Amino acid sequence: MKAVVQDRYGSADALRLEEVDTPVPDATSVLLKVRSASVNALDWRLMSGRPFIVRFMFGLRRPKRRIRGVDVSGEVVEVRKPDSRFKVGDAVFGLGSGSFAEFVAADESEITAKPEGVSFDDAATLGIAAFTALQALRHQNPIRPGQSVAITGAGSGVGTFAVQLAKSMGAKVTAVTTTENVDLLRSLGADTVLDHRTQDFTRVPERYDHIVDISGLSSIGALRRLLTPKGALLVVGGRGGFGRFLGAGLRRRILRQRTFGIMAGCRVDDLALLGRLAAEGKIKPVIDRAYSLMEAPQAMAKAARHQAKGKLVIHVS
Repeated sequence: MKAVVQDRYGSADALRLEEVDTPVPDATSVLLKVRSASVNALDWRLMSGRPFIVRFMFGLRRPKRRIRGVDVSGEVVEVRKPDSRFKVGDAVFGLGSGSFAEFVAADESEITAKPEGVSFDDAATLGIAAFTALQALRHQNPIRPGQSVAITGAGSGVGTFAVQLAKSMGAKVTAVTTTENVDLLRSLGADTVLDHRTQDFTRVPERYDHIVDISGLSSIGALRRLLTPKGALLVVGGRGGFGRFLGAGLRRRILRQRTFGIMAGCRVDDLALLGRLAAEGKIKPVIDRAYSLMEAPQAMAKAARHQAKGKLVIHVS
């Protein structure tokens, strides 16, 4: 099969399309014919090996897994588990390590059925970015109707889902983004859209019940000053890297502040909920562009430059 592989850490130039062996599913996984995949920050961080802590988990000198990609949608072509939830021909989506390829072995605990009416391209975006947004809003400190939520980096993959999910939960949403994304965020339902290039978000007079920090452009202290007395800061990602998650955790444990570093994990129930919301039109994946498998290095380069509006999709078949 054809797959996008790398044998060294580096820029998108380290990626190449190559013929490799088709994976063989084990007793807990199924083999998928990949229809679409999508790009996440995780993918280009694994590509670059930065921050360096990534290498301790995924390969010190070179990536342990050569094939990039995690988010996936596709069709089941082989099942080994006798009592599997799936059968050959089922359309599914979720996670499958090595999804920038024609086939991938996906663990059954990380995929679910694709709803009718949701395209394979859209379904491929309902993985890491979507369940990260959902868990930031729901699992650590659930949002209640009428509460105010500010979302930085709102034009990103996680951000575009977070805006829509927060609105579906009845929140009043302020989206902080860049100039080129202002109209997009308004179209997604944000009540207020702030352009951080022309307005310093940390100096606005409003106070928020929740801040979901995706961009990492403002200090944790500056963001905390924008919270209501019982407000919570949810640090999702951004340019601060692992140190930012560590700082959030230390503030919570030592200073007893409501500051959480969100390390999302794949839950089948969350995937199924996101699929239903997409099928019902309550969330709509924002796809900047779909690339071919051969063009995957271009997609990764664009994502690494933080230039994507919403999600970038790799359309495989």
